[in-house]
This record gives sequence, C-alpha cells and structure tokens, in this order.
Amino acid sequence: MQSRIIYIAGYGRSGSTMLDMMLGMHPEIFGSGEISAMCRHVWHENEFCACGSRLRDCDVWAPVMARWTEACDPNDHLSLQRLFEPLYAPARTIGGRRLNAFLAQSRALFSAIRAETGRPVVLDSSKAPGRALALSRDPDVDLRVIHLVRDARAVAHAMGRAIPLDVAKGVQKKIVPRSALRTALRWRMYNSVAEKLRTRLPAEHSVRVRYEDLMRDPLTEMMRISTAIGVDLSAIAEPIAEGAKVVPAHQMAGSRLRMKGPVALRYDDAWEVEMSNAARKQAEMAAGALLRRYRYIE
Repeated sequence: MQSRIIYIAGYGRSGSTMLDMMLGMHPEIFGSGEISAMCRHVWHENEFCACGSRLRDCDVWAPVMARWTEACDPNDHLSLQRLFEPLYAPARTIGGRRLNAFLAQSRALFSAIRAETGRPVVLDSSKAPGRALALSRDPDVDLRVIHLVRDARAVAHAMGRAIPLDVAKGVQKKIVPRSALRTALRWRMYNSVAEKLRTRLPAEHSVRVRYEDLMRDPLTEMMRISTAIGVDLSAIAEPIAEGAKVVPAHQMAGSRLRMKGPVALRYDDAWEVEMSNAARKQAEMAAGALLRRYRYIE
C-alpha cells in the first residue's frame, strides 16, 4: 500500500508554514514542517521544534529520529539530498542505485513519523520542487502536491527585510536583505519547476493555491485542497474560516511563525504601501509572465 505524502511546493515567504500548521490541525495529518532541513542543520544543531522543545528533547521528534537512525545515517542522507533535491539535478533524471537509496531513506523517515504519531498522512512543507520531483519517482509514495504561490512583489518585499538571528524564536540563521530583482528571478524559477512537478502527477492529485485567496477565503481554498489531497478538511476549515486560531504542533523547521503559538489568519498586504516603485518594477519585469499567469497583473 502506498504511503500518502502531502508536499507544499513553491518559494519562500509564501505562507507555507501557516498552511502546514492549518493542515496539521487535522487528526489524520501530521504537519512536519520542512523535512528537507532535518539533516541539513536541524538535527545536528538540535534546533527548536514548534512545541518549544529542542528536537532531541521533543516527545515526537526524538523517538522518530531514534527509530529512523537505527537504519539510516543522517550524513549519508544529506549527501543524497545534495545530489537529488536541487532545482535542476541530472542525477535525478538518471536514477539508479543512489536515487533508490534516497527514496528508501525518505520512505523510512515518513514511516517513522507515522509510527510515532499515529497519523497516516505526513505533510512536508519543504517547498523546494526538486525534492518533490525526486519523491515523485517512488512508486510506493502517493504524492499529493499543493503548489502555493504568492505575488512575487510581496515575496520580494518580505525578502528585502533583514531578520536577526534568534534560534529560540525559530530564526536559525541571520536573514540578510535580498534585492527585488534577485528574489523575483528565483521566484520565477521555483514556481516554473513546481509547475513541471504538477505535470508528473495525476491532475486530481495537485492543486495551485494563491496565498492571497487562502487568507481571504480559507474555507473555499481548503476545500479545494481537500479534493487534491484526498482528506476531508471540512472539520478544520469551517472553524478557521470563522476565526478560530491556527495552532502549531511539531513543525521542526519553517518560518518563525511556528514559534509564536496559536495565531489568527492575517492577510499581509504591507508591501502594497511600503514597497518602492523601483523594487516593484524590478519584480514585475523579472516575473511578469508568471504574475500574469497567476492573475496578479494584467
């Protein structure tokens, strides 16, 4: 029997941590956070889980990793991630023994999560579409993809702000400002590959969701997601749409939002008044085709 994995694909600052927390409130779904970060830095650095504990003290992740590391070496898995998870990875196309090892180790981690949490569906909000393209090669995984997009201008504005290092608050490294042009170019690349990812799946197994629509009309968007992931979300969608706060659980990596405790949905439109005309034009120039495709500009 295939194991069902929900994957949030897209680019940073698009609301993936909030969506992870929202879906993780469903009793059948475990919102893991950005699993790709586990072997990159989270486990080795013993960073904070959304529950407030460091990972090696967390009552979920400590037993998950104890189970997984009985058969898998995090350092070996990291080397395989570097080979198969980039946006453009020739090794992913070639396949072979090492890809099979990556998939087997990933499958073992998902299995450990299900065993320790008792939840049959694992949600991975790693975003990087290259990782999902690799996972899509596994015949034992029932991959469901949510392509989450946000206006490139809003993303560029968010990434233009510095965020100081604060590990306890979920900022594992100092965030330096990025230019609007750089961000928009990368936004275009990541979302283009996410579109390619969707073509690898049955049409009914993926959905594109705009951050703006999710914040403004969570009920409609969550029911669209419900159809794509094969899980009835109405029990959590309706309370959230009526104003219930979203509660983090054990997201092990993601934005600092996961460390703030229960939060209400809030549409962040600050970029519309704060973003300079020059930065706005740079973003529109670099990402114009997809901005039009996603109905952000005419």
